[in-house]
Amino acid sequence: YKIGWCAPFLNLPANLPSAVNKVWRFSYNQQTKNFKIYCNDVLLVDTTLSDEVCTGSYYSSNWRTFWERDVTKMYFDSLSDKASEQFCTELTGCDGLPASWNKISTV
Repeated sequence: YKIGWCAPFLNLPANLPSAVNKVWRFSYNQQTKNFKIYCNDVLLVDTTLSDEVCTGSYYSSNWRTFWERDVTKMYFDSLSDKASEQFCTELTGCDGLPASWNKISTV
């Protein structure tokens, strides 16, 4: 995965849920700079963006400019993402998913 404007590509932890179908949830708290990734309600990534996390001369000088703005889009690279079938947001809801997954946490 890659946290844009912060760090190069990183590997997800090895503890991915074994279920064939995986529902991914991303949350970001603009005030605390906390970024989380869940897979089937299992927390995989929980990091607070900072100069120590967003390393490298390019990222460390630019990450705040990008991450202090409102999040307006997410990008899934069609060249490397061959598994995604659906994308939904807090505004559109997610048909067919458990109710707990229909509300994306921003904390």
